[in-house]
Amino acid sequence: MRSFVRTVNKISEVSGSILMWFAWILTFIIMWEIIGRTFFNSPTVWAHELSGMVFGALSILSGAYTLRYKGHVNMDLFYVNRSPRGKAIMDLITFPFFLVFVITVLWLGWEFAWRSVQIMELSQSDWAPPLWPIKLTIPLGAILLLIQGVANLLNDILIIKTGKGESY
Repeated sequence: MRSFVRTVNKISEVSGSILMWFAWILTFIIMWEIIGRTFFNSPTVWAHELSGMVFGALSILSGAYTLRYKGHVNMDLFYVNRSPRGKAIMDLITFPFFLVFVITVLWLGWEFAWRSVQIMELSQSDWAPPLWPIKLTIPLGAILLLIQGVANLLNDILIIKTGKGESY
C-alpha cells in the first residue's frame, strides 16, 4: 500500500514539474502578443487561442499535483483544527463525493474528447489548430486526479490504522 502511494505521489510530482513550465510558456505567449500588438502594431491570430489551450491544459492537468499537496479547498471550520487522524477520517468520509465528481468528469470528458478525436476537430479561427489534443487533457487530468485521490485514500487509511502515513 505504501509503495502504491509513493509511486502515485511521484507521478503527480513529475507531472507537476512538467506543468510548471506551462505557466512560463503561457507568460511568453501573452507577452509576445502584448509587445507585438502594442509596439509593432502587429497582432497575432494565434496567441489568444494558444494561450487558452495552454491555460486549459495547465488547469486540468495540475489537479492531481494540487491534490497531492492538499491544495484544494477544504471546509476549514470542520477540518483545520483536527489531528492528522481526525483529518484522515474527514477525508475518508468525503471520498465518495470526490469519487462521484472525478468519475463524472472522466466519463463526460472522455465522451467530449472522443467525439473531437473522431472528427479530428479543428478550431474555427483562421489559424485553425487541432482541438482534439487539448480536449484529451480532460480525461487524462481526471485519470491523474483519480489515482492521486485513491493514493490519498490509502494514505488516510494508513494514518487511521497506524497513526503514520506517507509524508507530504
